[in-house]
Amino acid sequence: MKRGATKEEIIRTTQEFISRNGIRAVRVDEIAQTLGISKRTLYEMFTDKNDLIGACLDAMRNEQQQQIVACRKRRGGNPLQKALRLMNQYIENLYKVDHSFLSDLRRKVIFAEHYDEHREFWHKELSLLLDSCRKQELLLPEIDAAAFADQLMGSLLDLRLNGTSREELSLFCRTILRGAATRQGIELIDRRA
Repeated sequence: MKRGATKEEIIRTTQEFISRNGIRAVRVDEIAQTLGISKRTLYEMFTDKNDLIGACLDAMRNEQQQQIVACRKRRGGNPLQKALRLMNQYIENLYKVDHSFLSDLRRKVIFAEHYDEHREFWHKELSLLLDSCRKQELLLPEIDAAAFADQLMGSLLDLRLNGTSREELSLFCRTILRGAATRQGIELIDRRA
């Protein structure tokens, strides 16, 4: 048996399992076997399965936060183009995992805090961009940036859970943003297409 699997290796392997099969399908025996360690070794690093999954969710959240920060730092483009790029990144992240993972994460009470923290980071970033769009008269003045961001993200997640393709989700997002845009905003969106 392989000795000394690191905490990071265990987290990475578990992430692969939950991304592919959802949280409920994760089996500690299978993770230990894949890594060539005993369950006891795994439990020396994590108190239980929920602790292990929590560590995975934290790692996934940190990775996505880094992606969001990188997206923010990219130069070029107006706030509307940046909002579209951010939403495309959000959509990409929705498709990095099996829909059962998203469903499990949203429904399992013990992981609700992880889900809320993860969603809040995306929501805050999108709200700031949409507010900037409104101030630059790229979105209609009556748009409430925070509420609009909440509805858009919720709709994208629901559509993903219902089997909508990535391309359809991107088109839906673009169409919704276009519908909330001013004439100038529509021109910018159409120019990008």
